[in-house]
Amino acid sequence: HQFPAVLSYFVSREASCAFVSKITMKIILQHAIVSLIAIPGIASASAKISDIANSKNLRKVNRNHEYNSDDKSSSTITDSKYIRRAFSTDPLLQYVYDNTCEQVPPDGLCTGSKPLQQCEGDCDGNGNCAQGLYCFQRDEGVTSVPGCSGTPPDPMSGYDNDKDYCTIPPLPPSGHLAYVYDDGGNRPFSHYDKSPPLGECEGDCDDDNDCAGDLKCFQRSGTETVPGCASGDSIYGQDKSGRDYCYRDTPATSPPTQSPTSTCAPTPAITPPPTGPATYIPGQNTLFEADLNLSTGLRAEVIAWSGQKVLLSSGQLSAESFHGKPDGAAVFADECGGGWTYVSNSEEGGSSSYTGGVGALYFNAQNEVVDYKMIQKSTRRNCSGGKTWWNTWVTCEETDSGGVYEVHPKNNNPNIKRKTLLGQNGRNGGHYEGVAYDNRFPDDANFRPKLFLTEDRSNGPLERFQPSVQALADAKASGDYSNLLHIDPDNTAQTDYLVITPNTNINTQGTFIWSSSLSAGRDNANSYFQQCEGIDVRNGMLYMTCKADKLLFILNLDALTYTQSSTKSGAFNDQPDQIAAITGVNGDIMYFCEDGISGGESGDSGSGVHARDATGQGYTILQDEGSGLTGETTGLAFSPDRKLMIVAYQQGRIYKIWREDGRPFGGQTLDIRYHSAPDNIFAFAE
Repeated sequence: HQFPAVLSYFVSREASCAFVSKITMKIILQHAIVSLIAIPGIASASAKISDIANSKNLRKVNRNHEYNSDDKSSSTITDSKYIRRAFSTDPLLQYVYDNTCEQVPPDGLCTGSKPLQQCEGDCDGNGNCAQGLYCFQRDEGVTSVPGCSGTPPDPMSGYDNDKDYCTIPPLPPSGHLAYVYDDGGNRPFSHYDKSPPLGECEGDCDDDNDCAGDLKCFQRSGTETVPGCASGDSIYGQDKSGRDYCYRDTPATSPPTQSPTSTCAPTPAITPPPTGPATYIPGQNTLFEADLNLSTGLRAEVIAWSGQKVLLSSGQLSAESFHGKPDGAAVFADECGGGWTYVSNSEEGGSSSYTGGVGALYFNAQNEVVDYKMIQKSTRRNCSGGKTWWNTWVTCEETDSGGVYEVHPKNNNPNIKRKTLLGQNGRNGGHYEGVAYDNRFPDDANFRPKLFLTEDRSNGPLERFQPSVQALADAKASGDYSNLLHIDPDNTAQTDYLVITPNTNINTQGTFIWSSSLSAGRDNANSYFQQCEGIDVRNGMLYMTCKADKLLFILNLDALTYTQSSTKSGAFNDQPDQIAAITGVNGDIMYFCEDGISGGESGDSGSGVHARDATGQGYTILQDEGSGLTGETTGLAFSPDRKLMIVAYQQGRIYKIWREDGRPFGGQTLDIRYHSAPDNIFAFAE
């Protein structure tokens, strides 16, 4: 008869000052219920307290509202994930069988036909587990399994004790698809217990009425990308083919999360310029270092390896391991000067495997690596992208239903994805590659900036996107461009596609228009420029490379004319006027990544960093010796002071290259790289 008073005391203490932890409350309630049930004559009181305890199991985490089932509009969703039933007793671990039939306990089975239930083992993968469970892979020495009680049993004396067990999968983080219940109201995943309506990224919905607030139901026939939601299917197993999920039709207007405000590092003392002789001779490949054949006067060092933590200038290792398959990249100078950031895409993942993203290497004013972290996660096959003029990175997914996302180089919330309006307009995603912009006249009220997007498909059109007039005016007035690629408040954002018309007599040149018809853009691409990837814009000229026929297109954006040329012997072969238009005629050279190039003392060469000067002369700046490095070169960029060249090999290495005479690199870079065909990785120049 004292339990009600005891419960009242502890509940009031917990509610007022968090005196009792949630775990302690769980124990108190469970013991109270057991004790009350044991007292004759108060079974009804026991049932009531049990009901109270169970109602607490349904307590929602990180919600700021109470849902009224009769008033759908009353819901305001901030995070619709729910805790697993905290008051249920976690099952004990049980070793049932070993699929290899080599280790079978006395009462176990030597078969994989029976799906393992929660906390049963040994599983080799999710397919061994009952519906709604996943296989928790356990290293030797790990003595706990989430959602299970007890210590993993040693299957048999003398054998290893690192068996794996089926258990409830982890809750998807905010922004990931959550399969809450099916059409019949069944809940495939036992850690969900809720009623309609569904929150953002939750399913399965049949129509908009199943979704809370102003959310809508995204209808799918397969595993199409749900706008604003990450799949994470390989981890959470809740992206169910043909199931529909609630999403927010209006893009979020919150700016990308940036790093906390911090004071700028002291400006380093200005070092006097080098006085010795210049020793850098482009194209004269005489030095072998770090598996690279280098031009005379260059040095090389690997500063990051995929799958390994990055060694920092402090002597410590980064908290995160460097990402796999590094690809498109760019350099961003710190707002206060001095330090800078090298942003690099990860082409890991696949159509339903969200293991790609964007990583960032942070450098101080002395060009030393001081940190590394992922700034975008839960995306897939992030191939290339491009910078914006307000210094953010636009990263492209090259996969079915891929998207185009914007991320700040110092973003602290990598799981938040900000999908842009690029690549939308009825396309439902695509195999997107590169982004470039034309903003030559920012102070001209009559000039509207434009962004261009390539797609690596045989009928992948070149898209031109013009932001909303109102959004652009607001961005200019406030200086905040964070929503420019995400909103269209006045319905004036415009998307159109390249349609070229070759000249009758000279089919390597012609004219072009921009058409609002997606089908016209696709048909034209299929006829004239298939599988385009690399793209850059300089001084009103658009440069685009297309790998199917190894072509370089140069578009005059003002005159609406174009020329095309072969890249089989390297870009800009026999086109010195084009090089001069970019570099000037002062002896500078233009750097780019490419499979091969003709010219220079090194002769015909392979995958690496190449260059041409204003006379058309070609140079191999560096390449892998004997094709020893698998993968392609990509992600070419220079530090703000031009004293470091950064380049990636997709095998999983990031190199820094510098001149041993201490001088900066001159010249320009052009992002016109295209990927090799799978069966011809190195594609040496003809």
